[in-house]
Amino acid sequence: MLVDSVPEKSVEIVEPKPRLKFIDMARSIAILMMLEGHFTGAALSDSYRTSDYWLYNAWHLLHGLTSPLFFTVTGLIFVYLLIGSKQDVRFWDNIRVRKGGRRVLQLLFWGYFIQLNLWVIGKSIYYDSKFHMDWFYAFHVLQAIAIGLLFVISIYGIYRLIKVGKLYWYYLIAGIILLICYSWMKEYIRMDEAFMELNPGTSPSFWPTGAPKIIQNMFYGQFSEFSFVRMSLYTVLGGMVGAIIRNYEHKVREWWFGIVVIFIGLILSIFVRYFFIWIDDFTEFIGLTVKGVFELNSTSVSRFGQVVILIGLLMLIDRSFKIKAPLFLKIGQTTFPIYVVHVIILYGGILGFGLKPLVFDRDLSPYAAAAISLTAIAFFAVMVKYIDPLTKLYDSVIYALRIKKRPQ
Repeated sequence: MLVDSVPEKSVEIVEPKPRLKFIDMARSIAILMMLEGHFTGAALSDSYRTSDYWLYNAWHLLHGLTSPLFFTVTGLIFVYLLIGSKQDVRFWDNIRVRKGGRRVLQLLFWGYFIQLNLWVIGKSIYYDSKFHMDWFYAFHVLQAIAIGLLFVISIYGIYRLIKVGKLYWYYLIAGIILLICYSWMKEYIRMDEAFMELNPGTSPSFWPTGAPKIIQNMFYGQFSEFSFVRMSLYTVLGGMVGAIIRNYEHKVREWWFGIVVIFIGLILSIFVRYFFIWIDDFTEFIGLTVKGVFELNSTSVSRFGQVVILIGLLMLIDRSFKIKAPLFLKIGQTTFPIYVVHVIILYGGILGFGLKPLVFDRDLSPYAAAAISLTAIAFFAVMVKYIDPLTKLYDSVIYALRIKKRPQ
């Protein structure tokens, strides 16, 4: 999640606090895992994607942790900073709320903008041929993060309105509600897929039925791999973790705190499936659900548990060692531009032509795929190192578009 660097007049002045480096470490790990996973996934031949290769099994397992880690840390850092801002101001006067609102709009804009294919559109206009915009309506990572942040901000607003209890309980309750909603939606998807399997030739019954594709993709549509119902769960639970860390900030650097976090993560990772099976048995007994509805989501919660374990480990590392890796930490603070640029280079976002499939398309050996991933990581490390002039240029363009006078 990119920290907004656009200067703006504010009604509050917040004293800077020592930065918890384990948060930036988690973000850096998440974005590097994303780069490695996407470039390797785009290059690695299908002939190596089999359980016969233990290395592929390990890679596939780690790659599945990337999105949960990325979304969880997004919610964590946002709420951690949100609570750290001045609280004795109106909700909309909170600088973090305003920045969050701008970021939601920014993510939605770029999320759809990078899905344009100017090459195809240009050819269609030139040859006067038909083209479809189905992929443009896809609901992907940036849009899912935007809606997740919108949930996080809204829940904070409810907390400010009610003023009862601790903030992290609100995020926990919201996470449970999202988990229940996604369990039911996942059951709907499972039943729809089973129906299509029994009735070949039938089309999916996307939901909401009859809604525009851009809306269906947010839930269950043609391109809804990052449905906000599923991904916002991680962002909201990440907000819960951020609220807990801020509330117990004076304890975070103690040994026992990191160990407790790891222990909780282990419990979620190992025992959540059995707990959900018990809930399924109970809800089926009382006639509320069919068998297996909540068990379908055990993997999602287990993944969150694995993220919690990693955060606990990073807490202990941050406590035990003086981390002096400014470039590595800066990568964690520059995730947004890294994501946008990697989509353009790898998948041909906006322009319509990228490395995949022009240079490689799941047709290379593991060694070649690994070399491509390492090259990509090195490229983005260099980009981050020299990104400040580019950031200033971007800010200048934004100011020009907003017709605002730059502060002196």
